[in-house]
Amino acid sequence: MKARKILIKKWSEFGRVVSVSSGESSNEVHKRTKRVSECEFTLVGTDAEDPVVAKLSKIGCLEHHYKVQDCYFDTKDWRKCTQQVKEFQQFRVRFAPSPTGKLHIGGLRTAFYNYLFAKKYNGKFILRIEDTDQDRLKIDSIQNIIESLEWAGLEPDLGPHKNDNQEDGPWLQSKRLDIYHDYIKLLLDSKKAYHCFCDESRLSLLKRNAAKRQEKLSYDGKCRHLSDSQVTNLISEGRPYVIRFKLEDKEVVYNDLTTGIHKNNPFKQEGDFVLIKSDKFPTYHFANVVDDHLMRITHVLRGQEWQLSTSKHILLYEAFGWKHPVYAHLPLICNNDGSKISKRQNDIDVLSYRRNGYLPQSVLAYLSTFGGGLKVNILENFFKNSQNVLGELIENFDETQMSSRPVKLNPELLENINRRFIRLKLRSGKTERESLINELRDLVKNKFKMENSDLYLSIGYLESVLDWSQDRIFKLKDLVDDEKNMFLWTDMSNVSLDENLDLNTKENSKVLVEILRNFLSKKCEDLKNASSNAKLKKELNELFKSISKSAKSDGKMNYWKLSRLLLTGRLEGPPVLDIINLLGKDNVIYRLNIAEKILNKN
Repeated sequence: MKARKILIKKWSEFGRVVSVSSGESSNEVHKRTKRVSECEFTLVGTDAEDPVVAKLSKIGCLEHHYKVQDCYFDTKDWRKCTQQVKEFQQFRVRFAPSPTGKLHIGGLRTAFYNYLFAKKYNGKFILRIEDTDQDRLKIDSIQNIIESLEWAGLEPDLGPHKNDNQEDGPWLQSKRLDIYHDYIKLLLDSKKAYHCFCDESRLSLLKRNAAKRQEKLSYDGKCRHLSDSQVTNLISEGRPYVIRFKLEDKEVVYNDLTTGIHKNNPFKQEGDFVLIKSDKFPTYHFANVVDDHLMRITHVLRGQEWQLSTSKHILLYEAFGWKHPVYAHLPLICNNDGSKISKRQNDIDVLSYRRNGYLPQSVLAYLSTFGGGLKVNILENFFKNSQNVLGELIENFDETQMSSRPVKLNPELLENINRRFIRLKLRSGKTERESLINELRDLVKNKFKMENSDLYLSIGYLESVLDWSQDRIFKLKDLVDDEKNMFLWTDMSNVSLDENLDLNTKENSKVLVEILRNFLSKKCEDLKNASSNAKLKKELNELFKSISKSAKSDGKMNYWKLSRLLLTGRLEGPPVLDIINLLGKDNVIYRLNIAEKILNKN
């Protein structure tokens, strides 16, 4: 009954004693008082029955619930109260990749969930580059990360490409070394960290001995007992050193939004861990904690591979006397064979999805299947339009629904999602159709070196191709890369027909060219009209029967296949009527004329 008692006390202080009858629900109390509604919150009652309390408790912010309740009574002005509520709702999250390679799909998934969480609560989404591992640093990696986020539409509110001197910046850790050195001094002065002079040979020996005992390497703490004078002397001698955190034998317990209660004892796992390396750069663990605190990060959403490190981070927060953020560890993403994905896999580089013709909306929808967190199944309740995909994902995001189960890459699912988005864009209005037409035009021009005046680049033709292909392709690139679609752009003058024709068939082909050309020339109706297909098919069947009676053949010749060969240069492919409808009468006759020249020449 804690929440109700606090409210009654505050209302009494405000000059109005509120009595609560036995059995009266918290909602009924709320309706009579109309206080908390002015603070933009709804139901007030016991912790067990209040959805506001339950939600805030789940995301680690229960103490704010009572602050929000107190707001109106302290200010006596609902406008100030509303402002305080808005400030309370200013959650801050960060995406903090290491620039050691191209951003892959797993990294984008982490950025994606951080973005959804920030935008759901009107918070800040921050990009921080953790470049403290100078040995593995790749210069072009930072630009790749920024470009990948921009392509996906996950634009950070703060980051190194915005303005490095913004609030709480700079956003590259390599530019924050003075900050880390100031804070490591605090830990050294309070005896919570110490200098370690153990060299590589001694550490290697510890590792070998641990392996012999089939134990995990754990630093034995040899240097933690050095006196101040011993440390000073060793430093003056020029001995290289690292700075380690002085751990206690203590179990750390915290509630993870995704995986629930988590317990771990870092002391037993690895012993005192390094905070500052011998090159004077901080380790990930130290810089991560200092930056998250100074940048006022309220929630950390990151991959499950960092879960074991979280207990170390919490101990660092405690050593500084800081409150740690709320943690949520996202499920591991694996290859189809169960192996962990890697930055060295070129096929999961984010920009490779762009190069391979996937729409950014499709990739985001695909990512939403990698960890749950949505109120609806987006694959069953698909998007209303392709322009507001992020908006719909934000609207349906619910961090309490996030999953901890590992997931596997599913390229087939991505292809099917992309096909559906192509269909959706084609049906979403003029602007979306034009964007697809322009994209296809660029693909065709680049692939086949065509000029703008070419028939195949006309709006009408490209639009017909898109409408015809929307259920046949997974990506626009399939129209220019897939061999079975080459008939759409074929230059018939470069086609060889001889390999598919014997002497009799060649003679029949010459007859077929002339008859087809004459037949189609007399057609006045639009050949692209689907309602005329049945009639056209019937007429062509009759025509082919009449040819076979006088042709030099055994009567088993397939004139549909032969017609396809004359129009595309291939015996196999889509139905002849599809080809005729797509190409249009003028283009079909043009191709028949080219075929006739090839046949007569040979």
